[in-house]
Amino acid sequence: MTRRLLVVGLDGMPLDLLHRLAATGVMPAAGELLAQGRSVELRAPVPEVSSTSWASFLTGANPARHGVYGFVDLVPGGYQTYFPNVTHLRVPPLWEQAAGHRTLCLNVPGTYPAPETDGVVVSGFVAPSFDRAVRPARLLEPLRRQGYQLDVEVGDVAADPLAFVGRVRAALAARSRSFEYLLDTEHWDLAIAVITETDRLQHFLWRHVTDEASPLHEAVLAVYGQVDDCLARLVERCADDDGIAIVSDHGFGPADCQFHVNAWLREQGHLASIQDSPALAELDERTSVFALDPARLYLHRPGRFPRGRTGLGDAFADELVATLLDLRWAGRPVVDRVYRREEVYRGPLLDRAPDLVVMPAPGVQLRGAFAADSVVRPDVFTGTHTRGNAVFYLRGDPVLPDPMDMADVAPVLLERLGVPATIPLGGWP
Repeated sequence: MTRRLLVVGLDGMPLDLLHRLAATGVMPAAGELLAQGRSVELRAPVPEVSSTSWASFLTGANPARHGVYGFVDLVPGGYQTYFPNVTHLRVPPLWEQAAGHRTLCLNVPGTYPAPETDGVVVSGFVAPSFDRAVRPARLLEPLRRQGYQLDVEVGDVAADPLAFVGRVRAALAARSRSFEYLLDTEHWDLAIAVITETDRLQHFLWRHVTDEASPLHEAVLAVYGQVDDCLARLVERCADDDGIAIVSDHGFGPADCQFHVNAWLREQGHLASIQDSPALAELDERTSVFALDPARLYLHRPGRFPRGRTGLGDAFADELVATLLDLRWAGRPVVDRVYRREEVYRGPLLDRAPDLVVMPAPGVQLRGAFAADSVVRPDVFTGTHTRGNAVFYLRGDPVLPDPMDMADVAPVLLERLGVPATIPLGGWP
């Protein structure tokens, strides 16, 4: 049990990169913290996207319980889609589970529109309206005065990557000031503060993170130094008996190939052409399977879909899995593994899950754009998520599973706060 608990989210930070930056002096504050506690590999849910992972972080549940399978989900019974947000969570988030402990939930993706709580919520990505992203509303003007930005303005990274780095640093500076302001002026027992600039930087400039010969390498490393400064200032606001945790929602790696799954399904004759089905809502009855981003496959079966196709049983699914595992691009595997939904999901919302989830091979980014016109094409992204190699750190000498599942984070944090956890370690039964 601890007096207060600070949780710093480093969106997309790989465990091995964090240790390397700490060891080389780029992130000295992180290095001091790592020496004072235990860090383990964290595994993201499937698929390894931020919306699903942060929902599992907030609830201690897997998608078949909390209800968020991706950035876009299907409305049950048809072809319409919606963007999940905090109102779609079917399990109470941490600020409700930690009732009696005032919570500051700052910039956690998927928390829009900011709900009214007895604490503070500043919504993270995706948050289209600033006025609806901050509660209580009395904090809107103070955050505006800090120059707070809901997200980094990406701009044309390819044309001027240094300008993009500048925008990342400006957004991070304002976010850091705002975090400090809120921790200083608001009473808190649990503070969760997520830095998303790490994810944005790595998506667009991953090669420059890892390539020491790159002319942008030093400029990119300076961003991590700024992240470390932010971490240090947040830690300064903690007492010796306060708990401190670091978490990332997924790992990261190179993206050498952008593989568009729906375009490939069309090539294979499994998905109707763009001419016959220009949008998912107009899906042709001859379609056997389609994908939602990044590579969630839905068998077009009757009963689940109005124009579903008969004969899509286990034999079809097995053949599809085998074909996917045999895929090659430039002689390299495209797919590492294909999960059937029962392998990775459990809970009352299992019927909403994709039938198959395709996991990419190293160096591959799978994409689920419905109208993609080619299977492989270049993209401005040079980095992509990985399920493994994410971070969980806790100050002190905790007993933690290694590797650790994202659904285990909430019960560990609640236990550290002294809150009787309603969720057992290992997830809901």
